[in-house]
Amino acid sequence: MPYRLKPMLAAVALAFATLPLISSNPVQACTTAVISGRATSDGRPILWKNRDTRDTTHQEILQLTEGKHRAIGVVNAGKTNSVWMGVNEAGFCIENSVARDLAIPGKKSGLGNGGLMKRALETCATVAEFKQLLEETDETGRTTIGNFGVIDGAGGAAMFEVGPKSHVMYDANDADTAPDGIVVRANFATTVRDLPIDPTADQLVEVPSQDRYRRACSLLKPLAGDKISVAYVLRNCTRDLSDSKLAPLPGSVNLKANRLPPEIDTANTISRSFSVSAAVFHGVLPGEDPRLTTMWTILGEPVFSLAVPCFAATTDLSPELVGKRGAPINELANSLRTWNYIPEAETLRGDALPDLWKELWATEDQLLAETLQQRDTWQTAPFTAEELTAFQKQQVETAYGTLRAAFLATKNEALTRTSAPLPDFTLATELSESVTER
Repeated sequence: MPYRLKPMLAAVALAFATLPLISSNPVQACTTAVISGRATSDGRPILWKNRDTRDTTHQEILQLTEGKHRAIGVVNAGKTNSVWMGVNEAGFCIENSVARDLAIPGKKSGLGNGGLMKRALETCATVAEFKQLLEETDETGRTTIGNFGVIDGAGGAAMFEVGPKSHVMYDANDADTAPDGIVVRANFATTVRDLPIDPTADQLVEVPSQDRYRRACSLLKPLAGDKISVAYVLRNCTRDLSDSKLAPLPGSVNLKANRLPPEIDTANTISRSFSVSAAVFHGVLPGEDPRLTTMWTILGEPVFSLAVPCFAATTDLSPELVGKRGAPINELANSLRTWNYIPEAETLRGDALPDLWKELWATEDQLLAETLQQRDTWQTAPFTAEELTAFQKQQVETAYGTLRAAFLATKNEALTRTSAPLPDFTLATELSESVTER
């Protein structure tokens, strides 16, 4: 049995080991997109978010059972008042990105970004109902400053720029509003800056996060004519690594030829040192069972983790996805991340990533193929919540097994390289063993 710190000491040790790599006050950022069924390969809407924050690296999935609709969402581990992206059993999905330019003077009260999303998941079934919630809370006031992307089980897809007392809707299904059927956002609001829905590079010179916005547009917009798949958004958008000129790095998911650079500056890439999770929501066609709406969830920095299919209508969650100190899958990904960054920098080591990705992506491709096939089967065959739960747990167990093997291999390599600083594997080991021995 490996040496273990006491639980409290272990939590402290891993907290220090996986602190965001540049210390500062908590900063929320994110890269997001709403993709109408007009632009997707199967006609179903897609919603995407990479969650960036220096506030916490420890994530888990929370099940919401006390509202009108059963729901699940990604939360900071141990916190239940705010949800940062989620889906409910009616097929309604929501995510956000902070837009501080939506702030207005004066004292505010009411729902914040995460609280609003939790309320929406518990009460809203459609984009129209979310719009109604915004209209109601425009009157009472909120503390919200963000872009909120939503899709629903009827094919609705929209982005809302939401301030404390007002909101503006951009309908991705409206060809006049979104000609390509795609609305991309990072950490700015077009309304406050008097920008068009799709601002150009020249219009964004002074805008924070414009690099990530422009890179996301370059990944999605050219594909609108050829249609966009869930697989593409999962692999090519959430894991994108690019250079200062917004070109994909050699050896990365978007330019597989050649080798990765030995050191990668991730300060402005889409997947970066303080990307703590991501989700790609795969909607349904009108008339299909909304319970099959899938939240493909990546806990941990996307380049070090695996996407797993999550459904709001399951009876309970896989143990690998929950934990007040961080979900076991998340903690394994955090340990892999810590080992592959230069300490106290936003610089990623590139040497070990190709072998790691070879293992991770093979498993993710398998999970995606099996889940899409199972969704197709269930569109014509009745299924129970118990069957949905069993399928999800099997998929998560497969992903966890791959991540655990990668973690153990990295740990063994670390122990043989005594000249290099070792990451703290203690809590990840405890969580790994507790799941394996359940």
